[in-house]
Amino acid sequence: MPRPRVHAPWKFLGVALFVVLASVVIRVLLHPWLGGRLPFLILLAGVAVAARFCRWQAALVASLTGFVVTALLYVSADSGIDHGRASLSMIFAGSVAVIIIILGERFHRWRDKLEAELEERREREHSLMEQARLLREAQHLSHIGSWDWDASTDVTRGSDELYRIYGLDPARDPMPAFKDQRGVFYPEEVWVRLNEAVQNAVKTGTGYQLEIEAFCAGKKIWVTARGEAVKGDHGRVIGLRGTVQDITEYKRAEEALHLSTQRTELVKDVAEVGYWFCDLPFDELEWDTVVKEHFWLPADARVNIDLFYSIMHPDDRERVRVSIEHSIAHKTRYDVEYRTVSPKRGEVKWIRAVGRTFYAEDGTAIRFDGATFDITASKKAEASLKESEAAARTASAAKDAFIAQLSHELRTPLTPVLMTAAELKDDPTLPPEVRQQLRMIERNISLEARLIDDLLDITRITRGKLSLRSEPCDVHSLLRHVAEMVRDEAREKRIEICLDLRASKACLAGDPTRLQQVFWNLLLNGIKFSPAGRRIQVRTSDNHDELCIEVEDEGIGLEPGMEASIFEPFEQGPISLEPRSPGLGLGLAIAKAVITLHGGCISASSAGPGKGARFTVVLSGVVQSAALSEAPPEDLGQPSSDGLIAMRLLVVEDHDPTLQVLCRLLKREGHSVVGVGTKADAVAQAGEAEFDAVLSDLGLPDGTGHELMDLLRERHGLRGIAFSGFGTELDMQNSLKAGFVAHLIKPAQFSEIRRALQLIHTGA
Repeated sequence: MPRPRVHAPWKFLGVALFVVLASVVIRVLLHPWLGGRLPFLILLAGVAVAARFCRWQAALVASLTGFVVTALLYVSADSGIDHGRASLSMIFAGSVAVIIIILGERFHRWRDKLEAELEERREREHSLMEQARLLREAQHLSHIGSWDWDASTDVTRGSDELYRIYGLDPARDPMPAFKDQRGVFYPEEVWVRLNEAVQNAVKTGTGYQLEIEAFCAGKKIWVTARGEAVKGDHGRVIGLRGTVQDITEYKRAEEALHLSTQRTELVKDVAEVGYWFCDLPFDELEWDTVVKEHFWLPADARVNIDLFYSIMHPDDRERVRVSIEHSIAHKTRYDVEYRTVSPKRGEVKWIRAVGRTFYAEDGTAIRFDGATFDITASKKAEASLKESEAAARTASAAKDAFIAQLSHELRTPLTPVLMTAAELKDDPTLPPEVRQQLRMIERNISLEARLIDDLLDITRITRGKLSLRSEPCDVHSLLRHVAEMVRDEAREKRIEICLDLRASKACLAGDPTRLQQVFWNLLLNGIKFSPAGRRIQVRTSDNHDELCIEVEDEGIGLEPGMEASIFEPFEQGPISLEPRSPGLGLGLAIAKAVITLHGGCISASSAGPGKGARFTVVLSGVVQSAALSEAPPEDLGQPSSDGLIAMRLLVVEDHDPTLQVLCRLLKREGHSVVGVGTKADAVAQAGEAEFDAVLSDLGLPDGTGHELMDLLRERHGLRGIAFSGFGTELDMQNSLKAGFVAHLIKPAQFSEIRRALQLIHTGA
């Protein structure tokens, strides 16, 4: 609407008075030339100016004022002017002035009307421009372009957005006629469909709507094309108008949603996932068919919260109820497993339910939705796995018990043979060849005992039970001692063992017994697989903060690819090059496990078959050799040089040959010995005589050595030595708990018994 013009009739009164009075002044100035003629002529000019620029009220007041002043100046009694003529002149001038004022007011009103019309037109044009701008913005935001087609001229006009949709520039590119859009805006088959719709609209006066493919600068897009007929005065179709909307993003989202829905349905079908939706508070529950299957219900069943709990296993109801209430109250994830029971057959399904609560803006819980999964198969598999694990543990325990018992049964008969051979091998009264045979017997029995130890060690390794007793040790001392241990085996094959111990840092925290076991295996393998008359080199060197130990032989070597497999249990090297050697192939596997526990590594290398092999051990955490002087481990087999006074000993052993040998050797050492074969006899003897110590087997016919030691310690304060074929860590721990000072594993050297007795004698 135009703004109303504000009239201010008195606004220019001062201007009007000024103009009129100015005209009077001008007339006065012209009086010398005009005299009394035309006294009101110039005044009328002032009235005309006032009427032009001021409204009629101001012009009228100014005119009256001017006439009064002029009359006083020129029509007074003493002016000399003819009063009759003056009156007529005044009346004429006044009439002319009135006409001028009326014409001026009409001019003002005509001008006001014209300005109002112009203002209204400007505002209408501005409104149209604003509407056009808003329409363009709306079309741009909604990707909708508009068009119209004149049937008489076959001219199509389109909005800027329509040009953009088709990849055109409205300032440069003309809009092609509809027939020319074939192949340009639309593929052939699409244009045919669109043309049929357009022709039908022209023919019938109806509209159309199509979702079709189109081209935008050569790229495929999707549009919704709408059109309607435009009819003339006589109802005849004179054109079409419509819109084209770019729905490419919508179609992509629709395709993505369709693909996502397909994938969801696939997952749902494959994984048997069911979905449930519940308004709060709980009343009727919305379940899909899969959830109903989980609860043994038909697809058309109506479900409520009471039915939900009634089908659930009674033992699970309260737990599930608490889980639901906690999830809703604390805004946490709902994740629970429960069982459903078939009302007809009593069958059970395991179900996992996962969900969450939805809340209104004020925090009120409004929905509780989620999914269910049938986990019956996994639960059965889990139960089966637990049964298998239990069976495996039982079998493993049985195997360990069997191996321990087998170890005991194998060790026990070796004990008297080893002790007898060790006793007689240095007897000067025997012929040299006999002593040589006794040494051979001792070595082979020691080897047999080592094989039994290897079996037990590999069992510990497979169970992850192999452990270390860490203490300071000198690797160089261990290597020298091991070289001395295998000296007899090397001498028999005329093999020279060369020690080149150059490392400046050879002391570390480790298990000396286990490290000695590793070095003994490496040297023994070198002797075993080397031809007679060859050499074995043992070298040490510094490798930054690590100690490198190399054992290199000139034996049969390794086949390519065996560098890693040689450390597997029961692997014995290149069997194709050498007849199968004695042993079980466990030494290197045990060596690798021991070195790994020490934080080091062991590797093998060879130039090929027949070219020898090199085994490299790398250990960390070393310090200067001068920082430590480590004595050989206790099991090195060297007798104690300390003197030992005679002791009163009770020997308990159910294996009679072992008992006889033990008693004979102990008596030769000067001890007073009583030997028995059962727990009961030992208790009886301890009650009849005084003893300084007891040496007892653990597996007795009427009890265990642990029970006996506990009893003798409590009643008589005796200390003892366990002497058994059972040698696991648990066996040793149980022996210490029972009160034994030491646990010796059969077959043992007599020197070990001597050192154990020394511990008891010194009170260690």
